[in-house]
Amino acid sequence: MALSNYKSTQIQLNVPNKVLATSISSVSGYAYWDHANGSGDLWYSGVGTKKYYQWTVTITVTEQLHGSHLTRDDFKYNGLDVVVGDWLAEATSGDCWKVISVTSKTINSVTVVVEDWLRYNTFRASNGNGAPSNGSAVIFSLNEKGIPMLDPLPGTVASSFYPTVASRFEYLNPQTNYVLEQTAHGLSKGDIVAVSGTGFSKANTSTMAKMIGVVTEAGPGPNQFMILPNNDIIDFEPSIPGTQGDYVYVSSTGEFTTSDTGKIAFLKVQDSIPTVLKGTVNDPEIPDGHSMLLNTKTVTFNGGGSNVTLATAVGNINSVANTSVTAASIPTQNAINSDASTAIYGLTGGYTPFSVAIDSGSGNTTVSFTTKGSQYAGVSTPEDMATDITAANIPNLTASATATVLTLTEENGNAITFANGTSDSNGNPFAGGSSLTGYPLTNASPGTNKLQLTRADGGPIDIYEGTENFRVYTGIASGHTGMYPLAMNIEQGIRTGGTTLVASISARDSLTAMAGDQAYVTNKGDGEWGLYMYDGSAWVEISNQDSATVDAKTLVTTFTMPVGGFGTSTTQNLGNISPGRKIQSVSVEVNTTFVGHSGGEPNIEIGTVVDPDIYCDSPSNDLTAAVGDTFICNPEVVYPATETQDQLLKARCNHYNASAGNVTVKLTYI
Repeated sequence: MALSNYKSTQIQLNVPNKVLATSISSVSGYAYWDHANGSGDLWYSGVGTKKYYQWTVTITVTEQLHGSHLTRDDFKYNGLDVVVGDWLAEATSGDCWKVISVTSKTINSVTVVVEDWLRYNTFRASNGNGAPSNGSAVIFSLNEKGIPMLDPLPGTVASSFYPTVASRFEYLNPQTNYVLEQTAHGLSKGDIVAVSGTGFSKANTSTMAKMIGVVTEAGPGPNQFMILPNNDIIDFEPSIPGTQGDYVYVSSTGEFTTSDTGKIAFLKVQDSIPTVLKGTVNDPEIPDGHSMLLNTKTVTFNGGGSNVTLATAVGNINSVANTSVTAASIPTQNAINSDASTAIYGLTGGYTPFSVAIDSGSGNTTVSFTTKGSQYAGVSTPEDMATDITAANIPNLTASATATVLTLTEENGNAITFANGTSDSNGNPFAGGSSLTGYPLTNASPGTNKLQLTRADGGPIDIYEGTENFRVYTGIASGHTGMYPLAMNIEQGIRTGGTTLVASISARDSLTAMAGDQAYVTNKGDGEWGLYMYDGSAWVEISNQDSATVDAKTLVTTFTMPVGGFGTSTTQNLGNISPGRKIQSVSVEVNTTFVGHSGGEPNIEIGTVVDPDIYCDSPSNDLTAAVGDTFICNPEVVYPATETQDQLLKARCNHYNASAGNVTVKLTYI
């Protein structure tokens, strides 16, 4: 099972908190958690001690009166205001569960599916039982910071209620420990996460500009991970444009846009998840002339004197502007249940292995049943069968199970047919007469349609009607099953360019940069650093190791005799000069007269690898001169500005094996 999406609520001025006094009348298990948290997890579906983490709960709701005219129904909250994302808490214990779906609701009664978020109650209880129990309870919501809004508290709560609830939301607060989902994300605890158009990934030098946070947990499920966000994640603003990984800018008129204006407001973290409400009534008809408010806009159903058919109702809804809601007629799901009373063993199950081909509108898919032992050794029971059918990935077909019943649901209302394959070890087939499931071989399509309302931006669908004809005749009440797009605040709306350290020009060119970003290259190809700025289309050098100093610079080296090695000369690097520099002067100062030489008169040459004496030749100086004598060369040579690399300057001392001597060489360039 997947963890339901976290959702907060944007607090509105002069709209009071919804804190409904309720009473739980029934609780039944809905789903087990499928993934073990380590080898010692006693409560997930794969062990005999498994515990539910989701439940179906029926609740009686007491009306909450208030003084605001800005709510769905003026001056009151009731059962129709219960939506996905609300929380249910026991009035005595303070234990909390999140509402993940609304099955049905009236003013006074609501049936919902609730979840033990992050299995907090499961691991808090010594026996792993995190289920709610019958009795007084409270329904409330969270603000945009993930904090429970509990004012005014009903008089039914215990004195310990508030501190218990507050403590629960201090533990892994959903805004500071945000759960995201991506199939096979491959992330580990401690990874830095970046977002792009392809999803979430471990950040690197090229994606750090869109870093969103650090992984705090690689779970709770195999496709989920938890992050500590860099900044607040916004999940209540429907108007964020673009797609996942886009920067969202502020335009000159103050509107959100994906066009680069230089003023970034958000980084889009995730696209919206649509809110979808499906009716429960087949081929519904609505009384002629009935009116309702749909997201504050009036919808009137016009049947020309007759009941309004489904097709007409769809047209009536879609003709009203600015509801953010689209109506459609959809086929009734084809949901079939196994029948233990007609099954060969008197229960749904068989001895593995066995197989069947299932056709639900996409062609035959063979399912081999090998999972076994959840209840009886060697036997595939409904829960085991559901596991194998799910693994077959049949389009639009879902399998669910209780301990005794296997349910198959075809989303598009297609017929479901079975072609028996391998029988079980006792020769009994999957479906048909004397079968393992009691399913007929052919299960016809319902052939009916229901109403569906969709809000693409993930926001709520709020319905108000004085007489509840729409809810009664379609089976749709107000709801919020989706999620607004997720976005992260960026630098208070003004982007600050960053500087990235890289080793080479090629590493610089691999960066994903925006205008204003800088790259410090430790070796730009000549052994020296360079600093570059991205102008929106190309990298522009703004400084380098040479230009970072004053315009005039002197390179200095010293030779001291004797020296080792072969030959009668030794060479040292003076340094590099950049294109456009002029060598103004070279000085050779005798500190100690050279003596003991043979075969020539000691001297200095200054130049390059290609031309060793281009800047100062041997006849221009004499190292046998008296101490303090200085020889000057004025080459007045410019290293061309058209060159692309620095020039390496070298000094060569022709010493002729002198036994003593010391000389200082200075080269000045501008």
